[in-house]
Amino acid sequence: MDVIGDLVARERRVKEPLVYGDGSQPYTAHKFCTDAWKTASLFRYHGVGPERGVAVAADPAPQLLLSVFGAALLGAPVRFGLPPEGDPRVVVGPAAAIEGLTVEPGTKRVVYADEPSDPDVIHFERDIWSENPTMPPDTVAPDQQALTTADRTYTHEDLLTAAGRVVDERDLTGDDAVAVRASLARPGTLVAGVFAPLQVGASVLLAQNGPEPTLVVGGDEPAGLDPDAVLG
Repeated sequence: MDVIGDLVARERRVKEPLVYGDGSQPYTAHKFCTDAWKTASLFRYHGVGPERGVAVAADPAPQLLLSVFGAALLGAPVRFGLPPEGDPRVVVGPAAAIEGLTVEPGTKRVVYADEPSDPDVIHFERDIWSENPTMPPDTVAPDQQALTTADRTYTHEDLLTAAGRVVDERDLTGDDAVAVRASLARPGTLVAGVFAPLQVGASVLLAQNGPEPTLVVGGDEPAGLDPDAVLG
């Protein structure tokens, strides 16, 4: 795998549960990949692309992971945390955090879960429903920006290489389930809690449901992993 979008490539769409949120039904790999493509299509329409990024809340929600992949498929960097830093084209989060947010004229606000009361705010689930369910044709290079923090910017290659180390060091396979218990604002959480399990088809647990976790990102040993140790 060379870029983050490879984790949601067409051949990875299978029917098994993959991402568990706080809803009653988990996302299958088929639905998660397809919705990531649709998210990219929605974001492109609103100007997202290389150097025109996406800001997302750090909540452990499937919609926010889809936003990460939607941006990655377009070669756009993501930054976690609200209010947003810089000049993102799209800001994604829950209604309570988004609707009262003041943004630049070229920035679109996107709310997931609850319907927004402001007609100028995009509703994530409603708007991706009608998008084209095909993988975007954009060409993304491994050295393009994928994640920005206050301290540094990580490329696709940086993040996938680190995820590969987690897979090797923890012997992750498709039979594993990885629980996310640390903030997604910590880059190591995204790498170890999302990218690493998806590399091997393991389950991602964003809530307290689903299978018993075999690795807990942000948890105590022996099954725990400190996200701050992932990227060095």
